[in-house]
Amino acid sequence: MCASVCPTGAISFGKYEQIVPLRRTKPVNVHVFGNQKVETKVYLMLPAETDEVTVDGCGVFEGMLTRAESETAESWIDTQVEHSDKSNEF
Repeated sequence: MCASVCPTGAISFGKYEQIVPLRRTKPVNVHVFGNQKVETKVYLMLPAETDEVTVDGCGVFEGMLTRAESETAESWIDTQVEHSDKSNEF
């Protein structure tokens, strides 16, 4: 509904091939939450120099990880779950 009534075109719904040529920005579907990178089917149109959306967790991760640790540490969710057989992973 929102996309169909937005007069500015800031919210759009359509196929990738239809939307991208109409914009001056770059489609980005990679989001970084702490040390975990997630690729979705939803694209945000961002400035051309941007390759990913970084969500800082409003200070939740602040001081908990350093860049060197984030490359080798397990994901944040794995530290919160007592046991997982990871059967739902692709």
